[in-house]
Amino acid sequence: MAITRRDFLKCTAVAGAALYLGIFDLAPVKAYAEANTPVWTSEALSVGVYCSGGCGVIVGKGEIPGHPGEEYVTYVQGNPDSPINGGGLCSKCSSSAQISTIVDADGVRIPNPERITTVKYRAAGASTWTNITWATAMSQIASKTLLARTAGWESSVLVSGNPVTCNRTKGIAALGGSSLNNEAAYMMSKLYRALGLVYTETQARN
Repeated sequence: MAITRRDFLKCTAVAGAALYLGIFDLAPVKAYAEANTPVWTSEALSVGVYCSGGCGVIVGKGEIPGHPGEEYVTYVQGNPDSPINGGGLCSKCSSSAQISTIVDADGVRIPNPERITTVKYRAAGASTWTNITWATAMSQIASKTLLARTAGWESSVLVSGNPVTCNRTKGIAALGGSSLNNEAAYMMSKLYRALGLVYTETQARN
């Protein structure tokens, strides 16, 4: 159904007025929330992972049915002690517990069957993925980085016919993401410069 901007504003105003005047009864919603409070056995402090805002989050962990002795993320909420978000949280971060666990059709919390817990590797030209260890993955990344760096290395360039030292590589380019905050971007920039990269960019929105 198509809706104009004017119609959207009208609906928003009517809904806001109805909530303010108590026309909509929120008591059932409140009762459900109070009867189904989140339960966890331990918690950890973290930050949101979807943008560079750095919002503080509290991650609750606990056991779920059918998996005794194991802890899964079951609840995520904003950290009220964070000076950035003061306890508020966007809908994406609020639902990020689903990365670890989901609620099935019967209302039972289960491990997310779509979550990838191993490193996946697909060789060049292959059509299937294989599982490899973190140690193997890091070793391959380091080896390929070194090969690409060496292949594109320039120790000097000619300027007006004279060699000028530059010590750089054009074999690697780096693109940062909008989930990087200032600290992460700074550390990555230091790494790129130490490797001799000249092609660095970011698509950060903040």
